[in-house]
Amino acid sequence: MPEHTLSVLEFPGLLRVVMQYAVSALGRRFLSHLRPTADFAEIRAKFQEIQELRDLQDREGPLPLTDFPDLAPWLAKAAVPGSLLPPEALNDILSVLRLTRAVRQYLGQGGERTPLLAARASRLNELPELRRALVDSISPYNFILDQASPALARLRRELAATREQLNRFIRQTFFSPPHLNAIQSPLISQRHGRYVIPLKADHKGAIPGIIHDTSQTRATLYLEPLAIVEMNNALNLLGNQEKREEEAVLRRLTDMVRHWQAELQENQAVLAELDAIAAKVEYARRFQAREPLLKSRGGVDFRQARHPLLLARQHENPQAAATVVPVDLKLTEEQRFLIISGANAGGKTVALKTLGLLTLMVQSGIPIPVAEGSEFAPFARVFADIGDPQDLERDLSTFSAHLLRILDFLADLPDRALVLLDELGTATDPTEGGALALALLRAFQRRGAYGAATTHLPLIKRFAAREPGFQNAAVVFDEETKQPTYRLAYGLVGASNALAIARELGLSPEILAEAESYLDAEELKAYRLLAEVEAAQEQLARREAELRERQKEMDRQAREIVALRREIHQERQQLWGEALKQAQAAIRKAEAEFKGILDRLRCQEESWGRLRQELSVRAKELVKSLEPGPPPAGGDAAEFAPGQPVFLPALGLTGEVLAAPVKDGKLTVQVRKVKLRVSPEEVAPLTGTSGPEPETRPAGFYPAPRCLPTLNIIGLRVDEALPLVDRLLDQAILQGAERVDIIHGVGTGRLKQAVREHLKQHAGVKAIHGDENPGVTLVDLK
Repeated sequence: MPEHTLSVLEFPGLLRVVMQYAVSALGRRFLSHLRPTADFAEIRAKFQEIQELRDLQDREGPLPLTDFPDLAPWLAKAAVPGSLLPPEALNDILSVLRLTRAVRQYLGQGGERTPLLAARASRLNELPELRRALVDSISPYNFILDQASPALARLRRELAATREQLNRFIRQTFFSPPHLNAIQSPLISQRHGRYVIPLKADHKGAIPGIIHDTSQTRATLYLEPLAIVEMNNALNLLGNQEKREEEAVLRRLTDMVRHWQAELQENQAVLAELDAIAAKVEYARRFQAREPLLKSRGGVDFRQARHPLLLARQHENPQAAATVVPVDLKLTEEQRFLIISGANAGGKTVALKTLGLLTLMVQSGIPIPVAEGSEFAPFARVFADIGDPQDLERDLSTFSAHLLRILDFLADLPDRALVLLDELGTATDPTEGGALALALLRAFQRRGAYGAATTHLPLIKRFAAREPGFQNAAVVFDEETKQPTYRLAYGLVGASNALAIARELGLSPEILAEAESYLDAEELKAYRLLAEVEAAQEQLARREAELRERQKEMDRQAREIVALRREIHQERQQLWGEALKQAQAAIRKAEAEFKGILDRLRCQEESWGRLRQELSVRAKELVKSLEPGPPPAGGDAAEFAPGQPVFLPALGLTGEVLAAPVKDGKLTVQVRKVKLRVSPEEVAPLTGTSGPEPETRPAGFYPAPRCLPTLNIIGLRVDEALPLVDRLLDQAILQGAERVDIIHGVGTGRLKQAVREHLKQHAGVKAIHGDENPGVTLVDLK
């Protein structure tokens, strides 16, 4: 992609946003060098890796990747034969190896479900031999361990023994009574790598030896007695041997690093790539970004697209930043060019940049903030001419600079490209500029390019309205608030609204009136008509949004109904299965008892009359055990009396019995301000002020409250339907519903007429609507 395109579309700024979610400097560096590709398979693979890592994190937790050091300087130094790496470099290498092992084990949990991540894991080399050598040789505090080599361990033991022997000799010989008066203090010191004792200056010569230093006050001489010179020499020789052995250990480890240099470099590269993938996953999670449906051919369909940088600004400061308005951006094979017009500061350039930046993101394998159902086919190249390219050093005017850049686009135009042009045909005479713009647009179209252009020129707007392959889109301007809505309305031409914006900015009415007087009457009429069309389009868009929300709510309720039916079916199957098992067990038990009675009859143990009586009793008991149980406790109407408090499980409310059961066996119960006719099985007596315990709640079928707003009475007779309508209205009022739907169908119209006449007499009905669907009556409740 041209670097100029990446710059004007602010692709580096987008990468900086994604880089915030990388945990390592190498991961951020990898993301900073990310560039779009036109290879369809490569783009698809990048998004598949993101999906695999997201799924793996959902199952196994976050990727165990932390910040890790950059080994490049150390590996470059190790590449030189004979070089020595310091212990801190070896500890950096060890930390990367440990991280490599943890990441490889984590990715291995994906198995066959994450083939691309498994391929990356196969590139990670744990290098167990090098890791063990580093663990055995270098401490976490960059100290070479004794166990690094047998020779080093032996030398350090000898050093410790010689040092202890020397200290003991000094204490016994010079810190004893014969020399106490000459010693400044009984402390052993070191000067120039040799052990010395503090001798008083006025006792110089009291102990034969070599003076290595004096104190600042010159009152103390640091003396190496002649008696310990040989021991100091032996100690220094051992120290030199220790240093040579430590160098040998470091040289051996450096040689191992040099041997595994390529594998270490590959490990670092894979870890950086995985960090970049994890950053994309986190970016997608925070900004609700997703992968569009990728296609090898076709155009672009970004639904509810939001500009990523504006979204990031809003995310950083929700109070200060304005809400990002989503737009639909669509280019098809039939209409490859979009001409965007409308008010200044209305979002034309933002829409153009959103289209370009989202294209670069997809072709870089970065999820984009769009709605589900978005589609995209990659482009070979993306060209963008946005902003003022005036160049005074090259003596180029704004028009000349624009034109030269567009000529460069035409010269490098591949078979499939996306061309984005801001304010095409401006900075010159409108007539000539518009004519030139039309010719350029046709040239891009003939070469198979897709694109979008913003304009204020009527010539270009009229051209897009009649020319095949082109489509107009307007940024909608709200005539009531005199503010742009930043939404795109396809198929419409947008007015610039310069006069309206000037009025909002405070231009005096006299100047505005004079400006309008310069307009042709037909032009002014067209301007006002266009404004009215835009306002109507905005109102239509709002209505469509409301309808979409209502459809979502209806879909949600439908899903709940399906889930409830499935739950009821499963519960019914479970109860049937349990009942069947109980019946089979009772039958098996009865068969055994009957067989016992027959055996006793054959053996003539008891008389036939007595056995026949027992057989009859057992048969009655079996029949009785298989019959349905009695009504639930508390369901007997005789137990209910006027004034008795009751609980209605179907409504979750308490009420009071007004009248005992009559001929139809139903109770009259008042719940809140509504009187209900219910069967005794639908209520439970209350013994206190808190509802009945769950164990005593009667069994039976109770309609779920969430299904109340809709009643289907198709196929019922009038006398069957009206009680159900009353029940629906009563329960809806109790639940606080504002509207219910009654589905009665069309048919002969008799059922619909009867229902509506009945509703007109109901005290809880506020209004009746039946114009939208003749088969459904909508009822507004008081």
